[in-house]
Amino acid sequence: MFLDSRRYLSENKGEKSSHHRVARIVMQGITGVNEKTRLKMTIIQPGTFCGNSANYMVFDNQTENLNYYLGILNSKLLNFIFSKFSTNSNVNGYEVDNLPHPKNADKTNKEPIEKLADRILAAKRANPQADTSEWEGEIDQLVYELYGLTEEEIKIVGGK
Repeated sequence: MFLDSRRYLSENKGEKSSHHRVARIVMQGITGVNEKTRLKMTIIQPGTFCGNSANYMVFDNQTENLNYYLGILNSKLLNFIFSKFSTNSNVNGYEVDNLPHPKNADKTNKEPIEKLADRILAAKRANPQADTSEWEGEIDQLVYELYGLTEEEIKIVGGK
């Protein structure tokens, strides 16, 4: 559907009307309760407007590397946690905001996740059907370490 952005912006002056000016993490707003992966997110660049069935996250610190958060939010661990607390077909922003954040994250553990997420995004831009499961698995392992999961907990998250 075509959006007349000039008209929209002239009629909408609230805080959200300026969000199109920054890169954001966008997520599918409606998903099946029984789907294995319910958190489905990507990064959208400035100048992109979202429809009402998409939610997104805006970061106050625009120098923050969104790839790190994208990797964490799309991980098996956060999808597992989300599945235990969300019992409807909506993926609400407040539910995502309430997911646990790693406390010990620094540049050393952020960079590998950022680089892997960047590889995945580049591969998917080149070919949306590209198999990125190996890199996704590497992110999952890094996320397990970041959150301090034991081998037993990793088996539970992985459904083994």
